[in-house]
Amino acid sequence: MQRDWPQFSPSLSLGPASVVWFGDLRGLDRYFHICVEYGLPMRGRTDLYRFMPVVRVLRPSLVPNFEAADEAPLPHVYFEGPDIRLSPLCLFDPKANQWDGSMFISRTTIGWASRWLASYEFWEATGKWVGGGRHDEPDQTKEAQHAA
Repeated sequence: MQRDWPQFSPSLSLGPASVVWFGDLRGLDRYFHICVEYGLPMRGRTDLYRFMPVVRVLRPSLVPNFEAADEAPLPHVYFEGPDIRLSPLCLFDPKANQWDGSMFISRTTIGWASRWLASYEFWEATGKWVGGGRHDEPDQTKEAQHAA
């Protein structure tokens, strides 16, 4: 990571055999401060970051739009409460084996996150998601969050 993205700093705060990187990435028009969480798989641990890199936007906060034409209230995230604005970004399709533990996060995930951020800025301005991707089934979490 240090060689490819020197602006990212590591922290060992998640637990054994894991790391969190913090750094700034540019979308279309502005920079976003993100974190990337990853840990080696461990027996008995079901944390998402133990299966794949988990990317969150820390600031500026993502802005939900329940009226967006596409992907309301937030596009391509793994909805997580209590604050959906911190939900992990959906950057690749795990079922299509688009990422595995042999791949460098610095050469896959960070570029995907940058493209996600550019697509998010377009979505934020237009309500249309141009970032691609797919969903297995309708997400009940969005409706539950909207009702709250």
